[in-house]
Amino acid sequence: MAAFPTETEALLGSPEAGAARRSRDKNVDPRRVRWITHSLAAIATVAVALAVFSSDARGWAVQRLNRAAEGEQDPRPFIVDFGDSVSPSFRHQAFVYRCQDDYDLHTKLTEMNHHGMFDYYRETQVTAGEPAFGKCYQKHFSSSFGPKPVFFSEMAAHKGKMIGMFRMPAQKIAAGFVNAFESCPTMQHEHGPSCNPAHESYAIGSCDAAMNPTPQTVEKYFNCVKGCQVNMLNGKFCGGASPRCVAAALANMDDLDGACESPHVSSEAEIQNAISKIDDGHFAVVGLAEKYADSVRKLRKYLTGAGATAAVGAPEKGPRAAAHAGGRDEKVAKVGALMDLDPLVPFGAGPEVMTAAQAKVAEIMRQKGLRDIADERLHGAAYDWFQTHGW
Repeated sequence: MAAFPTETEALLGSPEAGAARRSRDKNVDPRRVRWITHSLAAIATVAVALAVFSSDARGWAVQRLNRAAEGEQDPRPFIVDFGDSVSPSFRHQAFVYRCQDDYDLHTKLTEMNHHGMFDYYRETQVTAGEPAFGKCYQKHFSSSFGPKPVFFSEMAAHKGKMIGMFRMPAQKIAAGFVNAFESCPTMQHEHGPSCNPAHESYAIGSCDAAMNPTPQTVEKYFNCVKGCQVNMLNGKFCGGASPRCVAAALANMDDLDGACESPHVSSEAEIQNAISKIDDGHFAVVGLAEKYADSVRKLRKYLTGAGATAAVGAPEKGPRAAAHAGGRDEKVAKVGALMDLDPLVPFGAGPEVMTAAQAKVAEIMRQKGLRDIADERLHGAAYDWFQTHGW
């Protein structure tokens, strides 16, 4: 079954730069050690990877936190990164629309494109590892670079300026499973370093347990990350992936009990609160993964002021129940009608081995009746927003 819209093939950018790398240089890379050390500390201070940015960019982060604490509005957009395989492409696209003339991220990502996916280490090198990237990112965007919860002060300081890419929960969970148990450090730790994207031994498709799903592992992962998007809009870490837990898993500690807490289960009040952030005008752009190209059109209009020139029709309001049932509005851009989005960051479903495993995960979830009701309800709100806000 297709996990992405029919327009996906036109979104891949350029041909794959080479066969997916399955092994790494055995020599220790000082830049990698530096990034891991700093990024873990940065997460703890609500600034993922900012420690490798220039001093000017770090200054922006301190000013942002101070303004948020004082209740002051920040004029820069705030990108919500839910930590799945779609949010990074959307975040990178936002950067390209604002910073392409200062730092050519588009070309760098196109060169490492693996059917719309990027090697974690190489992607980090050309983003958080580059001072020029950090300087422009922090100039134009208030949010930290990378997935993290949105805290109350940040939400209050960015009403009307938030940007997010929402995904149907079943697709999000299936994709997260095959992407080495994304946002679930306890399962990454259980299955070894080759299942931790931040570890030097990891390569796309290298996690055998993720490539060969079983009913047991699928249900375990589902219970780890369900309600992820709701939790993050309530200031909770997805899958229990707190900085301390992530660091312990990356260090391959024998026992994670002292470092990791059980994943948070969303309450009804938290579900309602997350939905309210979409309904009450906090978001300037609500994207849908299943309508990626049209989501980028909304993003482009907001960040550049340039309207769409190749979209098919105008969005029409659809019932929220359609999103709950996994339905889609098929009025999306035609394949090839994407020139208005240039420069378009590569995006896709990944190599065939990934898509095959993802389909198997989705089927196991269907057979076992595993439904993420909290995130389904949130996606329903996102769907309604998308259908009632044009380009």
